[in-house]
Amino acid sequence: MAFPSGNWRHTSRQRLIAGLTFEQMFTFQTLARAGSFRAAAAELTLTQPAVSQRIRYLERLLGCTLLERRQGARSELTAAGRELLAFSEEVLSYTDRFHHRLEQMKDLPEDSSLTVVSDSDHIRHLLVEAVMAMKKTAPSVRVVIRHEPSRQACTQALSDGRADLGICRYPAPSEFPALGTIEERMYLYARPEDRIHTLPEADRVDYLAQVDFATFADGMRSRELVERWAEKVGATLHVVLESRGLEAMRTYVTHGLALAVLPEFCVREDLGAGLLRAVAAPGLPLLRGAVILSPPDREVTRAARVFLSMLPAKVDSSPHPSPRTAMPTPA
Repeated sequence: MAFPSGNWRHTSRQRLIAGLTFEQMFTFQTLARAGSFRAAAAELTLTQPAVSQRIRYLERLLGCTLLERRQGARSELTAAGRELLAFSEEVLSYTDRFHHRLEQMKDLPEDSSLTVVSDSDHIRHLLVEAVMAMKKTAPSVRVVIRHEPSRQACTQALSDGRADLGICRYPAPSEFPALGTIEERMYLYARPEDRIHTLPEADRVDYLAQVDFATFADGMRSRELVERWAEKVGATLHVVLESRGLEAMRTYVTHGLALAVLPEFCVREDLGAGLLRAVAAPGLPLLRGAVILSPPDREVTRAARVFLSMLPAKVDSSPHPSPRTAMPTPA
């Protein structure tokens, strides 16, 4: 795109584009953090005159003083220097993200596919975001998500070679390598206008005996976790909804039909919209988790590793999968 030669702004912009480099911005960023030319030179493995030369070049290029130089004291940034530092940090952070994504895309086969199976509500609340991020980072990889009815069905798909990754509730069979864990904090939620928010925290457990409660279906580990919490704090729960899915429970709470203990991730949008508020109560939050499994006796694919980096998980960064991960201890 050609710029009018008579416009000084365009001429200055072209000079900046032609003269400013990532190396110079990194040098200036290092100097600002280190506080002195000597310290910056040592960190950059350069001579002190070389660092000074780069800074003088930047000042000539930008047409302003960047540092208040003080003999024997820490150099202070001028207003222009602070502006350049903020700009450099933003540009270099984008550069780091670009480099990270580029490295992830390397060695990914064209038109490859990745199949992920899950036995939980992670599909709706976590995996959709991961798939969207994957499409941006590795558009050549086709991600297939399958919701299996149970942990056993997930592990069977991994054993049969029908899946590359499995996200399952604890406990995980020991023969399946664990690549990482997803830990979820569970809080008590109610509508903002619910009277429980006005009560002293010590009285909130007793209040639960006066209201309806939504919870997980009988036999689910999350149901057992909530029941153990209720027993521990002496809460009486009048259950009006038992569900195997979080959406039904979340809908009950957002419509004021019940209170519920839910994972934080599934109500994030409701909290932001002001539809729900967390209730501080004894013994909360509870901690539940899922484990990310790979097929036994099979290398973890490059596409699977990239997808793992898209998940809000504690991922094993070693090249070899670890044995089964210990289950988080409930709060």
